[in-house]
Amino acid sequence: MSIEITVLFDVLPHRMTDTVAAFAELCSATRREEGALRFDACRSEEHENVVVLVEEWADQEAIDLHMKEGYVTDFLGKVDGAYARPPYVLRLRPLDA
Repeated sequence: MSIEITVLFDVLPHRMTDTVAAFAELCSATRREEGALRFDACRSEEHENVVVLVEEWADQEAIDLHMKEGYVTDFLGKVDGAYARPPYVLRLRPLDA
């Protein structure tokens, strides 16, 4: 069974433009990874400063490999200090699992 993760980022208003650009780069690179089944960053329509990352991975090994990629480190540097609070991570599982 794949692993689904949703992460909510409360971005500081003055950092939104550069943060969205960093997410676009991250998504583009990550989608080329073999174990990345879905990797989409979206803007919330209800909350203008919220970015939601929707991920689906083949397995934990794919996530672990992803976190070691240089472009992930680069992304983290670009968004350092861009959030009003720590990201809210939701690792999901079906109710019937």
